[in-house]
Amino acid sequence: MKLGVTTLGCPNWTMDEILTNVKAYGYDGVELRGIGPDLDLTKSPHFATDAETARTRRRFADAGLEISALDSSVVLAQAESAQRDAALQHGRETIDLAARLGVPYVRVFGGGDAMRHDDAEDLVAAGLAELGEYALGTGADISVLLETHDAFSTGAQVAAAVARAAHPRAAALWDLHHPARHGEAPAESYHALAPYTRSTHVKDSIAGGTYCLCGDGDIPLREMIALLRAGGYDGYVTLEWEKRWIPELLEPEVAFPQYAKVLREWLGE
Repeated sequence: MKLGVTTLGCPNWTMDEILTNVKAYGYDGVELRGIGPDLDLTKSPHFATDAETARTRRRFADAGLEISALDSSVVLAQAESAQRDAALQHGRETIDLAARLGVPYVRVFGGGDAMRHDDAEDLVAAGLAELGEYALGTGADISVLLETHDAFSTGAQVAAAVARAAHPRAAALWDLHHPARHGEAPAESYHALAPYTRSTHVKDSIAGGTYCLCGDGDIPLREMIALLRAGGYDGYVTLEWEKRWIPELLEPEVAFPQYAKVLREWLGE
C-alpha cells in the first residue's frame, strides 16, 4: 500500500509548499482537492492551459510524487434536472483533466440526504454509469469513485449503488471514518466494498466526531488497514485532514507528519 494525503488539509499552501512538504513528510502521492483558493481544480491556473497542465504534471513527477486522484464536488443525487446536468458536466470536466494529467481516479459524492434512499440510489447508479462511460470514452485508464459519505456513508450503501451502476469504470472510495461513525463494523464495510475499493481516506476522531491525531481517537483505523492488507489491497491509504472546512484543526505541519509516522508503522505490521 502507498501513503497519500489530500490538499484539503493544506488550503493555504502554495504549489511549491505542497510539493516540498508532502515529500519531506514521507508521502508517496497527493490527492488533489483544491489548490490554494481554487477548490474547483478545473478552474485552477495550474491547469488553465495544456501547457500549464503539462508543467504541473512534470513538477509532481520531478518531486517524486504521484497525483493519486482528483476530488470533485460532484453530487449525483440531484432532484432537479438542471442541477443534475450541472453536476454531470462538472464530472466530465474533471475526468477530462484527469485524462490530461494521467490520474486514474475521480471522486464523486452520492448526496441524497433529503430524498428517499431508493430514489437517491437510482440517481447515483445512473450517474455513475454515465460518468463511467464518459471516462471509458476518453481512452484513458480512469475510474469514477463513489465515496462513503452523505446518504451513502456505509459500505453496504455504496456497494449497492456501484453494483447497480454495473459499469467497469464505476468503483468505490472507502472513507474509513464515515461507516464507523454510522455504526457499521469494520469487517462489514470491508467485505461489502472489497470488490469495488480503489482508494481510501483516513482520519481519526473522538466520540462526537471531532477530528484528532492518528491513534488518539476511537475510529478503528488500525483494524481496517489490517483488513485491507490481508485482502491484498495495494492502493493508497490517504489522509483527509479537513482543514479547509474546519480552520481550527491542527495545522498541516503538525497533522501531516504525525499521520505519516503512525500510518507507516501500521502499514508495515
